[in-house]
Amino acid sequence: MNDEKTQDIFLPERRDAAVEQFVEISKKWTFDAAHHLPNHAGKCRNEHGHTYTVEVAVSGPVQPDRGRSDDGMVLDFADLSQVWKTSVEPYLDHRNLNESIGKLGCWPTTAENIVRWIGETFEKNGIAITSVSLWETPTSRATIHWRLS
Repeated sequence: MNDEKTQDIFLPERRDAAVEQFVEISKKWTFDAAHHLPNHAGKCRNEHGHTYTVEVAVSGPVQPDRGRSDDGMVLDFADLSQVWKTSVEPYLDHRNLNESIGKLGCWPTTAENIVRWIGETFEKNGIAITSVSLWETPTSRATIHWRLS
């Protein structure tokens, strides 16, 4: 293949059009917690635990050089960590989720409901997220997405 054809494959017609660019950043954490799903027909009806992994993503434009701390960033990773440490992790890590977030309206404590609760908590703390993923196991994940507007 010659270079011209290769360019056509990788750079479609919009090559000369103005394209709005967004960068996605994300941060991951782990926590250990117990829960049970009382109405579940299988073994998850019994109390059990997981080492969960959470990934929170934020998308947006990269801040221009303005002489501010967040120049060149979508959002400072420290801002994500601050919300995690103060408003999310205390309700999740080494807790019985049925007793902690279950009593805050996250019921039942399925992965699908937990990602929603985490995302809404970040939103309440002023972080406009685009997705939250939660792995209960290395092969079992739930992800919730928010649309950019």
